[in-house]
Amino acid sequence: MEVVPVAVAEAADVEVAVEEDVAVAVDVAVKKSEAMKKILLYSVPVIISMIWLVLTHHIYDPISMKGPEFLKFYLILLLGFYTFTIILQFFKERNSKITSYFMIFILMIGIVKLIKGLMLEKPVGYLIVLLIIQGIVILCQPGSKGNSEHKQI
Repeated sequence: MEVVPVAVAEAADVEVAVEEDVAVAVDVAVKKSEAMKKILLYSVPVIISMIWLVLTHHIYDPISMKGPEFLKFYLILLLGFYTFTIILQFFKERNSKITSYFMIFILMIGIVKLIKGLMLEKPVGYLIVLLIIQGIVILCQPGSKGNSEHKQI
C-alpha cells in the first residue's frame, strides 16, 4: 500500500475544489450573458415603438395619447415583442422570467390606459379585446402559474 503525504492529498483536494468553483463561476457568467442578450432583444420593440411615438406625435408619454393613436402604439409594441419571442423560439431559446416580465409590463401599460379610458368614459372595446388576448397568452406560457401542466415543446 502506497502512503501519500498529507500535503499532496490536501493539494489535490484544493485543486479539485478550485476547478469546481471556476466551473460554477463560468456557468453563472454564461447565464448572466444570456439574460442580458434577452433583455436587449426584448428592449428593441419598446425602443422602436417609443421612436415611432416621438417621431409621429412628438411626445414621450403613450398614456396621454388619444385612443386610436394609442392602439397603433400598443400594436407596434405587441407585434414587435411577439415577433422577437417567435424569433428566439426559432433559435431554440426557451421562454424565461425575462419574457414574462416584459409580457406583464406591456399588459400593465394597456391596463393603465384602460383605466384612464373608463374614467373618462371613452370607448375601450378594442383595447379590452387586446388585453384579453394578451392575458390568455400570458396564462398559456410554459411554466406560468396558470398553466402548470403545459410542457415546453
